[in-house]
Amino acid sequence: MLQAKDLSYQYSASAPLITKLSLTIPDHQITSIVGPNGSGKSTLFKLLTRAIQPMTGKVLLNNHDIWQLTGKEVAKQIAVVHQHHDLYDDLTVADLVQFGHLPYQSLLSDLPEENHNTELLLNRFGLTSLKDSYVRSLSGGQQQRVWLALALNQQPAYLFLDEPTTYLDLHYQIEFLKLLHQLNADEHLTIIMIIHDLNQALQYSDYCLFFNHGKIIAEGKPEEVLTPKRIEEHFKVNCKKIQTTDGPILYQY
Repeated sequence: MLQAKDLSYQYSASAPLITKLSLTIPDHQITSIVGPNGSGKSTLFKLLTRAIQPMTGKVLLNNHDIWQLTGKEVAKQIAVVHQHHDLYDDLTVADLVQFGHLPYQSLLSDLPEENHNTELLLNRFGLTSLKDSYVRSLSGGQQQRVWLALALNQQPAYLFLDEPTTYLDLHYQIEFLKLLHQLNADEHLTIIMIIHDLNQALQYSDYCLFFNHGKIIAEGKPEEVLTPKRIEEHFKVNCKKIQTTDGPILYQY
């Protein structure tokens, strides 16, 4: 279980961005976090993944304060796929995915050890033929699969993704979101993602957190949270919701 209890956070010399925020991430579901730019989504993401420490309040991972756990203990439970990864461009695909196994190695080991799971992940995501290629040489869609394989090599219970479709063309966006949906269905992996495309949030998530002004404006089923009225109020755009055979879609005008 992953929960936030009375979280508050502010950047120096600014008004509090998040104040007394509490939430529970639904287990074994895909949760999308949506909201306008500057709403505090990224700050919430960092708080939940132990990237920044709250001023007050706690993030509880299986009823333990996340800041009372070791980095390895957290890494065995929470994996994060970020937007930018330039630091690791000079690694091969296999070497990079192997790094996901680091939380399970002894303290005496400096380099990632070989493990069977790495080969399974490379094969699962169609990366075996690319394992000796440098990450920088891959397409955007291929790179995103590499980072996902790295994260899953941590064998996490919770997978966080920061705008995973931002730099992908439409084909790879849909391919990647379908892959996440399949992972959730096959392994009951709890997935939390910040996403800008509200129609993708509608189609590919089970639960939605609508965030703005450092607060949860609404939460629940995406089709109930993402209403035209709420979108117009917070995104300042006019839209309609249209029912299709595949579910609702939002049409902006």
